[in-house]
Amino acid sequence: MIHALTLVFACLGAIASALALMLVAPLTIPPPLASVTEGARRIGTDGAPALSRFQARDGTWLAYRLYGADNGARDRVAFLAHGSSAQSIAMNQVGLAIAQAGVTAVAMDMRGHGASGTRGDIAYVGQLDDDLADLAAELRKTFASASFSLIGHSSGGGFALRIAAGPTGALFDRFVLLAPYLGYSAPTTRPVQDSNRWASPNIPRILAIQALDLAGVDWPQGLPTLAFAVAPPLQPILATHYSWRLMTNYTAPGDWKKALEQGRGRIAVLAGADDQLMDATAYKRELTPLGVTVRLIPGVDHIGLIYSPAALEALVGSL
Repeated sequence: MIHALTLVFACLGAIASALALMLVAPLTIPPPLASVTEGARRIGTDGAPALSRFQARDGTWLAYRLYGADNGARDRVAFLAHGSSAQSIAMNQVGLAIAQAGVTAVAMDMRGHGASGTRGDIAYVGQLDDDLADLAAELRKTFASASFSLIGHSSGGGFALRIAAGPTGALFDRFVLLAPYLGYSAPTTRPVQDSNRWASPNIPRILAIQALDLAGVDWPQGLPTLAFAVAPPLQPILATHYSWRLMTNYTAPGDWKKALEQGRGRIAVLAGADDQLMDATAYKRELTPLGVTVRLIPGVDHIGLIYSPAALEALVGSL
């Protein structure tokens, strides 16, 4: 009996030690990715409205930019979710183009980004969904009878798909996914090479956190598990890393095919034909059979999708 107990405790100790080593594994920061940095610098900031704020259900004040429709119309509102690491100003030209087309646009600083909350972290998986529902309720006070749409770029596109497949999706009539990140193993994600390495996951730490989560231990979920290739000049204003909680929430659902099928008829996908991070042709090949309208924009890359005139024209036409 004593021998058996000793063996059990030895095994538990070995497991605990292994998990501890996995948790302290260093997070590797990838070198700055030129294509993303150069694209970000081309996004115009002129005409951007000042940040507005609303109070989420946990009492935190979160930021967004409101682009009133140029013609004064109040019957449609488009919520804009930026890509990973970014903030609302990245969607400035999208917001201006939508407003010019007579649709109110709301570009969000998603919690964990920009001026919303603790940069790089959230309190629990699903908090971003709650924040979006809270903002929709706040804006419903002003736009009582407007139809709501949700537009997301890259990781924001994956998040928009997550919303479309969940209970919060009932708040929106339309979803437009701009080069959505559907997961590292999705056929639409290009194999990672040095030339397109935007994010670097800490696999040992992720596996340890997932194992502990199954055991009901959640305290490590605030540890950083994903680092981004943010150039030094942009690091003070962007999220350089995500915690496990934020990484898990701000992305597509695991079963992205099922999510797309559930949103059939309400989802459109736009992608740049020259996207360096996503395989644009795979969107056509994989998503069209699921009933999703896919349009590829010639001569446009991943970041160009949110500022190039051709992409903005296609986006406005998809609303």
